[in-house]
Amino acid sequence: MNYLSHYVYNHEILALAPQPYFVMGVALPDLWSRYTRARRIRWKSVQAFHPADETDRTLRAGLLNHVEVDRRFHCLPAFLRMQRLLKDQLAHAQLRSGLLDFFAHIGIELALDHVLLRRRPGLADRFYDDLARCERGEVQSRVARLGTVDTTGLGDVIGAFVTRRFLRWYTQPEGLMEATRLILSRTSVAVTADGRFLAELFERAIPLADPDAVWRELPGPDPNPTYAG
Repeated sequence: MNYLSHYVYNHEILALAPQPYFVMGVALPDLWSRYTRARRIRWKSVQAFHPADETDRTLRAGLLNHVEVDRRFHCLPAFLRMQRLLKDQLAHAQLRSGLLDFFAHIGIELALDHVLLRRRPGLADRFYDDLARCERGEVQSRVARLGTVDTTGLGDVIGAFVTRRFLRWYTQPEGLMEATRLILSRTSVAVTADGRFLAELFERAIPLADPDAVWRELPGPDPNPTYAG
């Protein structure tokens, strides 16, 4: 799932209190590619870490929540069905199978955030306001300890993300298209997508994106998750 889907699932569907450092922890894995592709959080270190205080505890819980929820979400029949239908509608683009899978995956994930934001116009600002309550220098230093990773500069990336509030633009297909271009620029996928294809991607993805179907199928958190890497 993407930023806003995680936020709604945790704080509306599961009714968890939106503690700022938990929200930050959940957001960080999606934000990480904006920060670096060279450095990786060591998830076994995060799992084994013994929190020193409440901030460590909630930040760690958010990080682990993101990984566990994504693991379950990506196997949901509802999500797989949406992807399959989108791929069928884009078959005429004659992309190789793996690339079509890639676009269908990110297309549905971004479209789910679009639908949620159109239903809840203040959703993005609530999300960003929670992140803004975190002291980004604290996040940078604590994630370094939690994930056994060099986080130099992470606080600046968090600050720019919160200030820009780009997720507001997910209400418009143009915003989703720009987000896709950003994702492409920060992955190893050697491809560029023209505006016509991206416009069609979201013209077809948005009607297929059904958050309610996801919520019906997504089970509660695994009490004993395991993590690789």
